[in-house]
Amino acid sequence: MTGSVPIWASEHHELLSGRGYPYHLSGEQIPKEVRLLTILDIFEALTAKDRPYKRPMPIEKAFSILESIVKAGDLDGEILGLFKESKAWEKVALE
Repeated sequence: MTGSVPIWASEHHELLSGRGYPYHLSGEQIPKEVRLLTILDIFEALTAKDRPYKRPMPIEKAFSILESIVKAGDLDGEILGLFKESKAWEKVALE
Protein backbone atom coordinates (compact mmCIF):
# COMPACT_ATOMS: atom_id res chain seq x y z
CA MET A 1 0.00 0.00 0.00
CA THR A 2 2.94 2.35 0.55
CA GLY A 3 3.31 4.64 -2.43
CA SER A 4 -0.24 4.00 -3.66
CA VAL A 5 -1.48 7.60 -3.44
CA PRO A 6 0.91 8.93 -6.12
CA ILE A 7 -0.14 6.05 -8.39
CA TRP A 8 -3.84 6.74 -7.76
CA ALA A 9 -3.31 10.43 -8.48
CA SER A 10 -1.53 9.68 -11.73
CA GLU A 11 -4.35 7.41 -12.90
CA HIS A 12 -7.39 9.53 -11.98
CA HIS A 13 -8.08 10.39 -15.62
CA GLU A 14 -8.48 6.72 -16.57
CA LEU A 15 -11.96 5.62 -17.62
CA LEU A 16 -13.56 2.18 -17.34
CA SER A 17 -13.99 2.10 -21.13
CA GLY A 18 -10.23 2.42 -21.67
CA ARG A 19 -10.64 5.86 -23.25
CA GLY A 20 -8.87 7.69 -20.43
CA TYR A 21 -5.22 8.56 -20.00
CA PRO A 22 -2.28 8.27 -19.46
CA TYR A 23 -2.26 4.45 -19.60
CA HIS A 24 -5.63 3.66 -21.22
CA LEU A 25 -6.49 1.26 -18.40
CA SER A 26 -9.96 -0.27 -18.43
CA GLY A 27 -12.38 -2.12 -16.19
CA GLU A 28 -10.78 -4.01 -13.34
CA GLN A 29 -7.34 -2.63 -14.19
CA ILE A 30 -8.48 0.56 -12.48
CA PRO A 31 -8.37 0.31 -8.67
CA LYS A 32 -11.49 1.29 -6.73
CA GLU A 33 -9.58 4.15 -5.13
CA VAL A 34 -8.83 5.59 -8.57
CA ARG A 35 -12.46 5.16 -9.63
CA LEU A 36 -13.50 7.20 -6.59
CA LEU A 37 -10.88 9.89 -7.20
CA THR A 38 -12.05 10.20 -10.81
CA ILE A 39 -15.64 10.81 -9.71
CA LEU A 40 -14.55 13.29 -7.03
CA ASP A 41 -12.32 15.14 -9.48
CA ILE A 42 -15.11 15.53 -12.04
CA PHE A 43 -17.61 16.56 -9.34
CA GLU A 44 -15.20 19.16 -8.00
CA ALA A 45 -14.49 20.53 -11.48
CA LEU A 46 -18.21 20.90 -12.15
CA THR A 47 -19.22 22.43 -8.82
CA ALA A 48 -16.14 24.45 -7.80
CA LYS A 49 -16.83 27.99 -6.69
CA ASP A 50 -13.25 29.19 -7.09
CA ARG A 51 -12.86 28.90 -10.87
CA PRO A 52 -12.55 32.38 -12.42
CA TYR A 53 -13.51 31.08 -15.86
CA LYS A 54 -16.88 29.55 -14.95
CA ARG A 55 -19.74 29.64 -12.48
CA PRO A 56 -20.28 26.62 -10.20
CA MET A 57 -22.79 24.13 -11.53
CA PRO A 58 -25.77 23.19 -9.37
CA ILE A 59 -25.29 19.89 -7.54
CA GLU A 60 -28.27 18.24 -9.28
CA LYS A 61 -26.88 19.06 -12.72
CA ALA A 62 -23.41 17.81 -11.75
CA PHE A 63 -24.90 14.48 -10.65
CA SER A 64 -26.89 14.31 -13.87
CA ILE A 65 -23.69 14.72 -15.87
CA LEU A 66 -21.89 12.09 -13.77
CA GLU A 67 -24.79 9.69 -14.28
CA SER A 68 -24.59 10.19 -18.04
CA ILE A 69 -20.87 9.39 -17.90
CA VAL A 70 -21.74 6.19 -16.00
CA LYS A 71 -24.29 5.29 -18.71
CA ALA A 72 -21.59 5.83 -21.34
CA GLY A 73 -19.53 3.16 -19.53
CA ASP A 74 -16.76 5.44 -18.33
CA LEU A 75 -17.42 5.72 -14.57
CA ASP A 76 -18.28 3.23 -11.83
CA GLY A 77 -22.01 3.55 -11.10
CA GLU A 78 -21.77 1.74 -7.78
CA ILE A 79 -19.17 4.17 -6.48
CA LEU A 80 -21.14 7.14 -7.80
CA GLY A 81 -24.20 5.81 -5.96
CA LEU A 82 -22.23 5.47 -2.73
CA PHE A 83 -20.86 8.99 -3.09
CA LYS A 84 -24.33 10.37 -3.73
CA GLU A 85 -25.80 8.42 -0.77
CA SER A 86 -23.02 9.58 1.55
CA LYS A 87 -23.92 13.23 1.01
CA ALA A 88 -20.27 13.98 1.81
CA TRP A 89 -20.52 16.81 -0.71
CA GLU A 90 -23.21 18.66 1.30
CA LYS A 91 -20.86 20.19 3.86
CA VAL A 92 -18.58 21.58 1.15
CA ALA A 93 -21.54 22.84 -0.87
CA LEU A 94 -22.76 24.83 2.13
CA GLU A 95 -19.46 26.57 2.77
